[in-house]
Amino acid sequence: MPKYLILLAGLAAVPAAAQQAPKKPLDHTVYDQWQSVANQKISDNGKYVLFQVKPQQGDGTLYLKTTAGRQLRQVSRGDSAQFTADSRFAVFAIRPRYN
Repeated sequence: MPKYLILLAGLAAVPAAAQQAPKKPLDHTVYDQWQSVANQKISDNGKYVLFQVKPQQGDGTLYLKTTAGRQLRQVSRGDSAQFTADSRFAVFAIRPRYN
């Protein structure tokens, strides 16, 4: 009897899962919305990470993160970032606005 109840519950769940909306097909119209991760670096002492998130067109963002905690800093239009040799500072340029 318990086997039949499990089977019946499983069959009842199938129609609910089948009613989900179909996913939008992937085509050329969504390419401009994609972003890429670039210029990833880890400091020499391993305590910090930096990376850029760049859209296809527009201004990117530089992220600086500690590896031990959740501290995250964002710098709009930050570019060409480097850590100093002693890992105390991150040096970067600010790019002009896209438009």
